Amino acid sequence: MKILVTGSNGFIGSHLCARLRKEHEVFYLARPHNAMQLPGANGATFFFENNNIGALKRFMRENQIEGIIHLASCYIQAHQEEEIPDLIQSNVYFGTAVLEAAAKADVKWFINAGTIWQNFNAPDGSDAYCPVNLYAATKQAFMNIAKFYSGTTDMRICTLKLCDTYGPNDTRRKIYSLFEEIARTGETLQMSAGEQKLDMLHVDDVVEGFIHLAEMMHNSEDLRDEYVLSSGQQLTLRQIAANYEKEHNVHLNIQWGARPYRVREVMKPYKGNVLPDWSPKR
Repeated sequence: MKILVTGSNGFIGSHLCARLRKEHEVFYLARPHNAMQLPGANGATFFFENNNIGALKRFMRENQIEGIIHLASCYIQAHQEEEIPDLIQSNVYFGTAVLEAAAKADVKWFINAGTIWQNFNAPDGSDAYCPVNLYAATKQAFMNIAKFYSGTTDMRICTLKLCDTYGPNDTRRKIYSLFEEIARTGETLQMSAGEQKLDMLHVDDVVEGFIHLAEMMHNSEDLRDEYVLSSGQQLTLRQIAANYEKEHNVHLNIQWGARPYRVREVMKPYKGNVLPDWSPKR
């Protein structure tokens, strides 16, 4: 397949593109400020700037793009007012521009990366929307826009919602990166009481999930509008820290209860409809 990927320079995107290139022809869509971070592999790159949707449409047509995997996003856990334009521009406008070009270029399918944070305290198995933060709200806003394109074109659109992810070469300030840092330096990490549960999924399983869904979309299988990738288990932050200590034979200097829980802290991750015929291997 000829697949266009946004967000190829990110943690998940870089792993996904490395895997896709083994079997498919991969093309890249980026903003100019990300030019130095692109994987630089076998496919051509289109730089989106100055609202050049028409040029993007021509790029898709000329390269006969069959499907798009949309990973690009701006993640801000607790936004400041000056960060609102970046959230809207990255998470709503950019994806809408890609959809507009894809619809006019007769792209067959579009996979969007969502987050389980769009379903704060939702009942298991439901699609009930309640955003943890403004980031999650912008992800939902884009899903709502995507419904217009799925309803007015032949393009098949599906959102794959992700839980917490981890794996090698992760430069994000995520929990395992913090554990690795304090294990190396001996510094003390101030944390909440640690009773919130997390659903931790290895990036290799995430990659296989996206590839599996792409194949289902390519084969025109009957699908829901959204699915979830889940490890199948939920552990408290304290349990995850204890497991890390045991696995790596280290002691983590964590001051439990030194910080309050965040506003709208996710104490129990959302359990949605897991992607069929996929399961984690790690």
